[in-house]
Amino acid sequence: MNKKTKKGLRKFFGCYLPILLFTAFIIFPFYWFLCTSLKEEGSIMELPIRYLPTPFTLDNYKNMLASMGFDKYFVNSLIVSVVTTVIIMIVSIWGGFAISRYKFRGKKLTFFMLLITQMLPGVVILIPLFTIFNKLGLINNLWSLIITNTTVNLPFCMIMMSGFFSGIPATLEEAAQIDGCSIWKAIFKIVVPSIMPGVVSSSAFAFVNSWNEFVYALNFINDSSKFTLPVGLSMMKGEFTVNYGGLAAGTIVALIPVLLIFCYIQKYLVEGMSAGAVKG
Repeated sequence: MNKKTKKGLRKFFGCYLPILLFTAFIIFPFYWFLCTSLKEEGSIMELPIRYLPTPFTLDNYKNMLASMGFDKYFVNSLIVSVVTTVIIMIVSIWGGFAISRYKFRGKKLTFFMLLITQMLPGVVILIPLFTIFNKLGLINNLWSLIITNTTVNLPFCMIMMSGFFSGIPATLEEAAQIDGCSIWKAIFKIVVPSIMPGVVSSSAFAFVNSWNEFVYALNFINDSSKFTLPVGLSMMKGEFTVNYGGLAAGTIVALIPVLLIFCYIQKYLVEGMSAGAVKG
């Protein structure tokens, strides 16, 4: 065996094979959900296990869309996630810019308090928020989820944005102001386009966290017509039975928007995470 062959074998077993095994380990659960969603209900629990959907059927998707109200759940999740992301990005851009550029009394304390909020479990504020929303008449209202998701995700997004702003020289917006731009135009037309990877990364973080949120949606929403997708999926598990086919189909549908978003923004996301790690 020559040196070139030995080097190739070492590279295969030391690099490529572990990567392939790890990738297969990550992908297999998604494949199993897809396979289960395409099986007939009677063949899902059948032994021996079938690793291919035979016989192939789309009944689980048809039943999910026709009788389980998943179209409403999908729209509700989309509304909550999009509105939350827009609010978070508007506020975090301004807040991140202020933290990065201006010196003010209590700046370090403010930054520290933003970090502290990320160390607390979400259930800590569940009862206080429920009491507040109940008095405001926002229980069974999607605005309760929008406000909560904004409150929970905003501090981290603001910290991220302040790191990205710190990576841009302050002379950039100063030069734009000298040329006649207001501070508003300097930020949104000059600085923000320069940190677009950071904006995309923060937006993706806010959207995915809002899309996947379950605990608050389960406690604040009791009207089935206003359920979000995670809560709708949980309703498919009964006391004695579980609709595995419908649950798998609903999971696949819930994954589609997130996968499409990450496929579209992957270049910006990698650049943003790298920049944030260096400048944060």
